[in-house]
Amino acid sequence: MFLNKAFPYSTSFRNHFLIASILSFVVVFILVFLQPFGANNFNHPNKHLYFIGYGIISIVVYLVVYLLSRLYYINFKRWKWSEELIFSFFYVTIAIIIAFFYTELMINKRSNFLIFSFFIKWFRFIFLGFGIILSALSIFLRLYYGKKEEERKMHKSDNKEKVVVNSTLKKESFSVLPEDIVYIKSEDNYVNIYYIEEEELQKKVIRNTLSSLHKQLNHLIKVHRSYLVNPIFIISIEGNAQKGSIHLKYIEEKLPVSKTYFDSLKLSFIN
Repeated sequence: MFLNKAFPYSTSFRNHFLIASILSFVVVFILVFLQPFGANNFNHPNKHLYFIGYGIISIVVYLVVYLLSRLYYINFKRWKWSEELIFSFFYVTIAIIIAFFYTELMINKRSNFLIFSFFIKWFRFIFLGFGIILSALSIFLRLYYGKKEEERKMHKSDNKEKVVVNSTLKKESFSVLPEDIVYIKSEDNYVNIYYIEEEELQKKVIRNTLSSLHKQLNHLIKVHRSYLVNPIFIISIEGNAQKGSIHLKYIEEKLPVSKTYFDSLKLSFIN
């Protein structure tokens, strides 16, 4: 389904500041030069300064909503078209609500118009005439900069050297960037390799031993007789030598740490 498809989410604050600035400029441009919603009948010596106020509302609201969405993205590691449409609606809705109070209190100075029935009419009028355009432009810009960021990441990854993770069965061997491996778990005669691809956790099962892979992937550290982990993904170390565990980025469950490795691991993590 379309709404469940991944949307290219940009994590760059610079990109989003640029998007917010473009949206703000469009808001001010439309108000100054096209003067919709009877703006041409508004006569005031500071008319254009008031219009700039709407642009400031747009840029501030966008950046605040973006920061909230970034927290969501960091926690859940996903951003689909459904989330993007919700973001766009939320951004435009909050901006229009603040613009309503700005219009009636700062420009028209009509506090008696702050009633729910009038607000609903005002909101519907502005949203249908202005909000849809702003929402569509927001999605277009975020799609454009999200794809550009993905292309840069892919190009950056292509320039890095991948390693071939060997299996006792040649057909099971595969290549991966060493820094993308999160952890490896051994089970009987197999190992489960968990790695990041396109910001999502992937799993590859091959026939090999943990000790053999440790010799090949010496940037990983052993924390348990069944686990190798990439230290750059360690978020926290919990418990004690008798019952220790680690929390890794992208992983909900905590991995066990043997008492043999606990003290040295905790010391290196603190340092």
